[in-house]
Amino acid sequence: MTISDAFREQARACEKLGSPFMARLMTLLADRLTPGTAVTNVIFNWPGDPLPRADSVPLRLAGALHALRLQKIALVDAYPPNDISDDALWSAVEITLNEQSDHVLGWLKSPPQTNEVRRAAAFLPALALLHARYSVPVALFELGASGGLNLRADRFRLDLPGLTLGPPDAEVTIRPEWSGPLPPSTLPE
Repeated sequence: MTISDAFREQARACEKLGSPFMARLMTLLADRLTPGTAVTNVIFNWPGDPLPRADSVPLRLAGALHALRLQKIALVDAYPPNDISDDALWSAVEITLNEQSDHVLGWLKSPPQTNEVRRAAAFLPALALLHARYSVPVALFELGASGGLNLRADRFRLDLPGLTLGPPDAEVTIRPEWSGPLPPSTLPE
């Protein structure tokens, strides 16, 4: 398999898991990434298996870009909630890969930790059910599965058809598919 194949496989996984922006980004990388820079030479000369189920080069690169966006160093005007063309997004990615190559190369050295917060779509309703029954404060403990992000679930907002749980100004909003009865409307402290 080629590097392009690795990015396409990751794009399919992102699409299937409900991450349309990352699917779009992975597709752009599959279509437009070429050797010739410090970052792309490392990617195209990857010594192991670049596939998502192995060394996961696509997620390593995605993590590097996302970290730069979160730190407001790069891609601020290119990533959601901004809606820009593929050409504009690609231009921003290319600039970032060149101007932030040391940062990106550092991220490529380590396997990604996805820090998936979507799993909060399951435990926030469970916490609401427990709160309705016991009405006591809750302390969450986690052993590395999400890098601690899900320990901040009280700062997430869960939007369900007909119900919203969590603070209205939350930086993380989760909108899962939902079937069945709605949970109680209050989360514990």
